[in-house]
Amino acid sequence: MGETLLALRIALTLLLYAFLGVVLFILVRDLRRDGTPTVPRPTAALLRWHDTGGAEHSLALETVTGLGRAEDNSLPLDDPFASAHHALVVWREGQWHVEDLGSHNGTYLNGERLSLSRVLVSGDEIRVGDTLLRFEIKTT
Repeated sequence: MGETLLALRIALTLLLYAFLGVVLFILVRDLRRDGTPTVPRPTAALLRWHDTGGAEHSLALETVTGLGRAEDNSLPLDDPFASAHHALVVWREGQWHVEDLGSHNGTYLNGERLSLSRVLVSGDEIRVGDTLLRFEIKTT
């Protein structure tokens, strides 16, 4: 009986050390990998709009694209009803989002005033002041 208990203790100890060895191996392997987290690249997208003369324009989106009257925006708008920094189109969590920056006249997505950040899909219409922008996913 004593020899059986000793053999079980030794077997259990060996299993425990084997388990700890596997855990240590996995931890070391993960630490040796490139330490940069994998962030999904933004899906190529753009905004299209027509100016007052009817000419069509487009802008390829950056990870963060600012919309408004101020010249430091990615897309400065010549629109008296747009705020200086009116809205953002941002790449977050693997999707494009639009959010209002507390503008006086609001930002509209498909005719509905935004109160929270909303996910964009190709064909969505964003209205900033009197400017209507169409969001499109680029296809190759």
